[in-house]
Amino acid sequence: MNLLPDTYRIQQRFSAYCRSGNAVKLPGVTPGRLKHYRRLVFNVINDIMEDGFPVAFHHIPARKWNKMVKDFFTHHACQSYQVWKLPLEFYTYAVEQNWEEVYGIPYLNDLLAFEWAETEVYNMEDIPAAPFQQGGNWLETPLVLNPEYRLLAFRYPVHLHGDATQLVQGKGAWFVLLYRDPETGNVQFTDLSPWLAFVTEQLAVGITLKDILEYAPQLGITVTDTLERDTLAFLQQMQRQHFVLGFQS
Repeated sequence: MNLLPDTYRIQQRFSAYCRSGNAVKLPGVTPGRLKHYRRLVFNVINDIMEDGFPVAFHHIPARKWNKMVKDFFTHHACQSYQVWKLPLEFYTYAVEQNWEEVYGIPYLNDLLAFEWAETEVYNMEDIPAAPFQQGGNWLETPLVLNPEYRLLAFRYPVHLHGDATQLVQGKGAWFVLLYRDPETGNVQFTDLSPWLAFVTEQLAVGITLKDILEYAPQLGITVTDTLERDTLAFLQQMQRQHFVLGFQS
C-alpha cells in the first residue's frame, strides 16, 4: 500500500526518534509520551537479541552487551520485516563495526555467527532431499545427505565452550556441522575434524568416499586402514543421527 508523503515522513521521524531519542515534534502526539514508545520499541529489540544470542548474552559482561544493543538500536535502521531475521542484522552490524576489537572480544564474530546459524537452519524453508535408498556401498555409492544444513569454519571453539578463557586458549581451526533433524525439526550440531569437514563437503557434491580417500594424499594426508575405518564409522553414526539419509538411487 502506498503511503501519503506526509504519512511516510511522520513515520520516518517517529522511527528516527525511537532509535536516537533526539527530540521531535509529531502532529497529534501528546508531549512527554513519545519516550514510552521509545522504551517499548527498545525492549522489543533487546528481547529479540537476548533470545537470538542466548550464549553471547549469558557470557559477555552485561555492560558490554547492553552497550552493543544500544549502539545497534540507535545507529542501525533495521531492514527486515521478519522479526526472527533481526539477529542477522545485529551480527552483520557487529562485523561491520569491528566489535571484536572495540569490545576486546576476539571470538565475538564466531559466536554470533554460530548462534545465528542455529536460528537460520531452524527456520529455513524445507528442502527436498534427492532420491535415496537404504542399501548401497559406503565406498563406491554416492551418499545422499540431509540438504538442510550448514558447514561452518571458526577460529574459536564457540560451539563447544562459552567461557572466554577456554575460547581464547582454544584458538585454531574448528569446524562444525549444523543440520535440521527431519524427524523432530530440531537443530543438531557436531564438531568435525578438518578431515571430516572436507569429507562432508565433498560428499555433498556427489563425490564418493572412495574418490575422496584416493585424493587425500594430495592434501598431505596418509590414508591408512584406521583413517578409512574411522571415516566410515563417522558416516554410519551420522546416518543414525539423520544427516546421512542413504545411498543415491
